[in-house]
Amino acid sequence: MFDEEDDDEQGFDSQFNSELERYEKMMEDKEVYYFDTEILEQIIDHFIIKNQLKKALRAILFALDQHPSNHIFNLRKAQIFSTTGKLKESLLLLQELEKTEPFNIEVYVTKASVFSQLRDHGKAIKYFEKALEVAQHHDQAWEVEDILFDLALEYENEHDYQNAIKSLEKLLETSPDNESAIYEIAYCYERIGNFDKCIEFYTRYIDNNPYSFTAWYNLGNIYFLKNNIEKALWAYDYSVIINSEFSSAHFNMGNTYMQINEYQKALESYAKCVEIDGDDALTLSYLAEAYERLERYDEAIEIYEKSKALNDEIAEPWLGIGIIKELTGNRTEAINYLKRAAELQPENANYRLVLAEALYKEERLIEAEAELEAALQIEATYDDAIIMLAKLKAQFSLDDAIDFMATYENLSQLNLKVRIYFCVLLWQDGQKTEALHLFKKEYLIDKNSAKTLFLYLPEAEHIPEFIHILDLDNEQ
Repeated sequence: MFDEEDDDEQGFDSQFNSELERYEKMMEDKEVYYFDTEILEQIIDHFIIKNQLKKALRAILFALDQHPSNHIFNLRKAQIFSTTGKLKESLLLLQELEKTEPFNIEVYVTKASVFSQLRDHGKAIKYFEKALEVAQHHDQAWEVEDILFDLALEYENEHDYQNAIKSLEKLLETSPDNESAIYEIAYCYERIGNFDKCIEFYTRYIDNNPYSFTAWYNLGNIYFLKNNIEKALWAYDYSVIINSEFSSAHFNMGNTYMQINEYQKALESYAKCVEIDGDDALTLSYLAEAYERLERYDEAIEIYEKSKALNDEIAEPWLGIGIIKELTGNRTEAINYLKRAAELQPENANYRLVLAEALYKEERLIEAEAELEAALQIEATYDDAIIMLAKLKAQFSLDDAIDFMATYENLSQLNLKVRIYFCVLLWQDGQKTEALHLFKKEYLIDKNSAKTLFLYLPEAEHIPEFIHILDLDNEQ
């Protein structure tokens, strides 16, 4: 037996189907029957849902002919125009409807949608807010939720993540299990760098959707950004357990393993990406780098060359081959590859430094200096480039090297190793009091200063003045 609700629903469907057949017969016979507005609205919505938009428009024209004062038909027409890219026509209809239907939420939502398509996100926000005001005034909770979500997306389009979060928080107050809102607010917190809140919401989402491999993947990304490697790998692992063909998670697992020097595991992750997605120039470069770190140079070069053959406009394979050739003693050829890498990524300070190091070893000092200066133009506080340029200048003049480092007004804010190398230059220049004073100051703040000093000035381990500073600290 059917309960009363099922009976009513079946009766409605039967009546609607009967009216739809009558309408279609009328169109087929090219006759004109009368239909009331409610039935016509249902017929139009039926065609829209079925994506039979030509039929829907034809039904709208018929409906307007029979009921010219009913605004819902022009609204549906505007919505179809919006869907089919006739945005100007849609706006013209909506402007008239806004005058006659000032409390119709659909008018404002449709208008907001049109402005969103036009990428006028400011106006889209304005009309979503109008729709929200009307929906709240008439206590239409389900409409409020949808509008708040759409409003949040528009704020995101404006990169206004704080207001997007406010909209989503309001939504979650009344609908705490809204999965789309939970997922979206986590993304917004990620964009503003509030990773703890981001983790909270991704975890909340996963509690309701434990098999969402994308949620686990995003959670892994956040843990990676927080430098929580163990948790990042844990989350990525769940992502690929759920969907073993999700290459993005395998790729990021590879990046994570590279960061902790687990090169064999990184290699396996990148190889899985290639297995899933086929040959991709960038992925192959990462795979080749894993081989390179494992000192399997022949295999690394083979894969770098494969990457370069697919796309010789990406810098990574040129850099990788250049580094391997430099490591294996073919420095002249290495420089040509490294130059090409730097040409392809002229704003990459690290590429300039790697090239400068190769030029320096070949005693092409003027070229090396130019590359280091270019690197510091890109990144003025790049510690390795500062030290290397000072080292290069010191070969010609200790005074020039010291003057160069002294020009850094914010020396105290740079990496410790820059200040310790400055200390070494002062010592080598005979400014021993200044060098000892600087070293003592740094050593009392950070004991790693001693290791850095011995790296740049190995004989310091046997220099009484430096040993005295270390002994003074030990006596305390």
